[in-house]
Amino acid sequence: MLGAILSLCAAFLWASAVILFKKSGEVFSPVSLNLYKSIVALILVSLTMLMFNIPFFPDKPVNDWLLLAVSGFIGITLADLFFFMALNRLGAGIVAIVECLYLPSVIFFSFILLGESLSINAIIGGLLVLAAVFVGSIKKKRALNAPPEVKTSLSGIFIGCLSMIFVAAGIVLIKELLDRTDVLWATLVRVVAAIVSLLILVLCHPKRKLYFNELKFSKAWFIALPASIAGNYLALLCWMGGMKYTTASRAAILNQMSTIFIFILAAVFLKEKITVNKSIAILLALTGAFLTILG
Repeated sequence: MLGAILSLCAAFLWASAVILFKKSGEVFSPVSLNLYKSIVALILVSLTMLMFNIPFFPDKPVNDWLLLAVSGFIGITLADLFFFMALNRLGAGIVAIVECLYLPSVIFFSFILLGESLSINAIIGGLLVLAAVFVGSIKKKRALNAPPEVKTSLSGIFIGCLSMIFVAAGIVLIKELLDRTDVLWATLVRVVAAIVSLLILVLCHPKRKLYFNELKFSKAWFIALPASIAGNYLALLCWMGGMKYTTASRAAILNQMSTIFIFILAAVFLKEKITVNKSIAILLALTGAFLTILG
């Protein structure tokens, strides 16, 4: 039950962060935004570890350190970089649909790497959540005087799909390691690996001055900072905790609820109308989540 609750919390926190990250993307480039939110996560995780007296350098096998570092590079450096690029190109609505690939990707990697299987309830729950995502994404024909939407490009969709595949691969890769490891320490190693690789990328990039200038304090911090706290500290800890205390496939199904939460939050904070399709989607998703928890 703890794993299911943490996975749902991760979905809600990530949905909140996505709305803020979309606004942040108007000022930050994907590279600098990825580096910024990773640094925020590093500071907060480090302070939390100090508060609970969790060792920064536990006596762990070298393979554990390397596996977490690889997971951080795949699941944060590459996955989040591609996610922000897709978010800028496609907009939150289309990205929410692309995020559907996360669930089948986790199930696929869990089957290949972990040999996991799903109960009937979990399978039905997963199908209901996926159905909810697609139903909620259906839009009516746009009015002639409506503002133009973000142009959907094949490259954006491809990049978004890569992001979801990398996220899934990065977390399933360390699933068994999480079962015997402190979540905070594992998060720290992943974030440090991401920051190091991102710094190398920035230093070698011809636009490095631009990226570093974007990291300077500005009004954009008032949006990027809460987004980073919600999405890359609280959500990240809940996400990894969910993976630790339940199966990877089951956690992924509940993580997919983030798309439904985006619909709800957009209605509350962005005043977007909840259509009949979205209402049906929310009902399907909640039913699917309930069946998954029972499974």
